[in-house]
Amino acid sequence: MPHDEVLDLLKWHIERYDRLRVSTASRASVVLSAGAILSAGNALLLTQLLSDMTDWMTAWWLLAFTVMALLDAALVVASLVKAANVLVTPRRSRAMLPSGADLPRSLVFNGTDTVAHVKTFDDFRTAVESQSRPEVRRAAEVELWVGIQQHRHRYGRLRESVRLLRLAAIVFVAVLAVVMLVNAAHGF
Repeated sequence: MPHDEVLDLLKWHIERYDRLRVSTASRASVVLSAGAILSAGNALLLTQLLSDMTDWMTAWWLLAFTVMALLDAALVVASLVKAANVLVTPRRSRAMLPSGADLPRSLVFNGTDTVAHVKTFDDFRTAVESQSRPEVRRAAEVELWVGIQQHRHRYGRLRESVRLLRLAAIVFVAVLAVVMLVNAAHGF
């Protein structure tokens, strides 16, 4: 395959993984919003437990409900932390990826590499103009590999976040159902 076609294909894949990264960040935002709603529900539930029901509820029941509500809150927080890690990687790619430290520089294609190694606009212009076709292709290959690895890392975190949020929702609904049944039984 001619060099220009390979470079065009690499650029297409880089753009594709950029779109996937944006899509993953959008999904993480939805998880963050759902977590906020579930947190508000937990706060309301805890307020209900700790105010209206303490008059007749035994200490054991109150403790059980409170522990379940706190467990639910902990699951929501864990989900939010995982979702937040989807939005921004916690470390630089070279530190987080296998053999990332051994990656060649990807000037122009990778903003972190460019800012770390090129200090002025004139240096930047010189770097752009002095790159040979094989160097440009290599930089694009590095950027594509980093993009693929970052996407997989972020998508894995997003899946973990969604699992935790689902579990939190199940716990919340279970506690809410029991509270409603107990309230109905006591005429509230």
